[in-house]
Amino acid sequence: MNLPPLQYLDVKNKRVLLRLDLDVTIDKDTDKDSTGDDFRLRASVTTIKYLIEHECKQIVVLGHKGRPNGLSASLSLRPVGDALMEILKEELGEETVNKGHIFVRENLRFDEGEEKNDINFAKELAKQGDVYINDAFGSSHREQASIVALPEVMQSKSKSKNVAAGFHLVEEVRALSKVLTNPKEPVVFVIGGGKMDKAFLIDKLLDRADWVLVGGVLPQKTKSYCREKDGKACVVAALLGSNKEDITPDSAKNFTEVIKRAGTIVWNGPMGDVDRGYWDGTQIIAESIANSKGYKVVGGGDTIKALKELNLVERMDYVSTGGGAMLQFIAKGDLPGLKALR
Repeated sequence: MNLPPLQYLDVKNKRVLLRLDLDVTIDKDTDKDSTGDDFRLRASVTTIKYLIEHECKQIVVLGHKGRPNGLSASLSLRPVGDALMEILKEELGEETVNKGHIFVRENLRFDEGEEKNDINFAKELAKQGDVYINDAFGSSHREQASIVALPEVMQSKSKSKNVAAGFHLVEEVRALSKVLTNPKEPVVFVIGGGKMDKAFLIDKLLDRADWVLVGGVLPQKTKSYCREKDGKACVVAALLGSNKEDITPDSAKNFTEVIKRAGTIVWNGPMGDVDRGYWDGTQIIAESIANSKGYKVVGGGDTIKALKELNLVERMDYVSTGGGAMLQFIAKGDLPGLKALR
């Protein structure tokens, strides 16, 4: 996929609008992202360092948090911005960070125009910058003003190229494209978590998979089935325990048998409600994936949190900052935020 590279963008003395993934929960005691340590916030350090080294005039960081209905103090980006600045000072040094004149704009979703992909809201944002960079892979599946309308507005107001993909965004696309282009078979997706909206992707994922193993809340709405696809591709919905909080031991065992044979594995979402202590299914599946000799890709805040808890992050081949974005990119081969840059 040909995304406009940051290296070809003239940023010297320019005001940069930098879209990042800021939808994280900050632990007040540690100033770290409690859903995945500070993984997502550190993802774009390389991009920010490049901008400072190439003498940009100012960096205006854009992002969202939660789903506010108007202003909400609990969903302010101020704590996230403070945590990001501490990470940058740690990684780059306070003097370097100060040269960048970095500002984190308040939660874009406080304005209803963001989620509506409103062109007028995008035009207001565009007034604050000369160039636009998207380094927010985890948000690039959303058709929102700062992801889609803004880069289109930016490009319409300049004859020279003034939008680019950040280094992390490019890295995500490159790593996940390995699942799209001649992946080692069998290809196995493991889908869980607490969001029912993933269900609509399951049939699409089956176009790229030999097996889709379904846990979390999804088995309540998803049935097992197989279909012909140069052989047979199957969705297997786990059985849930009587309280619906975790997959059964038998289902976990059946999943591990499939995972053992996998050439490529993509995992998003715990198998049970780990926040309430239902870890058994998730631990079994996580250890099975970690022990696999296949290419292992994982993504999503809850999945990363579980892997960190189990000390298994380092045994994955690639850890994506995106959950829904990762699945949608693999299912469809593109994302609205990527199209808007091209």
